[in-house]
Amino acid sequence: MYWEFSRKSFQRAAAYRFDAWIRVISNIMLLFMWGFIWYGLYGGQDTVEGVSFEAMLGYILISQALQGIHGAGTPLWEIQERVRTGDIAMELLRPYDYPLRMLFSDFGSIAFYFLTAILPLYGLLFYLLDTTLPSSLYQWSMFVVSAVLGYLLRYCIELTFGLFSFWLVETGGVEDIFYFSISLFSGSVIPLWFFPGWLATLAGWLPFQAIFFVPNSIFIGELTGQALIHALLGQVMWLIVFYAVLRYVWLKASRKVVVQGG
Repeated sequence: MYWEFSRKSFQRAAAYRFDAWIRVISNIMLLFMWGFIWYGLYGGQDTVEGVSFEAMLGYILISQALQGIHGAGTPLWEIQERVRTGDIAMELLRPYDYPLRMLFSDFGSIAFYFLTAILPLYGLLFYLLDTTLPSSLYQWSMFVVSAVLGYLLRYCIELTFGLFSFWLVETGGVEDIFYFSISLFSGSVIPLWFFPGWLATLAGWLPFQAIFFVPNSIFIGELTGQALIHALLGQVMWLIVFYAVLRYVWLKASRKVVVQGG
């Protein structure tokens, strides 16, 4: 049943091809922006903090690719809108688990976006540009595992934040906190090794670095050996914690449905 949601979501995404092209164009614009910013920050130096510009370029590319995949899922505002309009009541009446249904629906839209935008665009860029790539099948495998764990972790955190709308109805401030935390502490924009010591320590204790920083670092070879295994175990630990939090919040939220205006 849940895979049918993925199939329908894939078909729905395919019906809006213009949106896919806009996403590709926005990805290219962001890549140019971050590429020139980091080129300026390196100032012609081969390495900064022990990280080469080629490795940093690979980090930027894979980070933008993963952000594009994450962004193809259901945003926070859509969950909030369903609560506000009362559509969430129909979801509660249907014979499926709503968080699981949302996850499989996201799989469909992500699959379409990956095949039509991410794979051709970034495949071409990695082919044309002199960047750092995984050098072994083991490194590729660990990157894929880490990227999947990072996505599932983000899904659990984002849906938990979205379910707060059952109590708050208007969650604009909650969304701002979530997206700010993701941008700053996940390493999606600035790798954690460029953070000041105290901020890097703080980010290391938060779950957000497990979303982008860990898979990105594995991809360019900055995370290897025992440190890689420990990072993967950390991702699994955070995923278990936030999945438990999500299930608890959903249990409480499903018993409290307040529809604004009705």
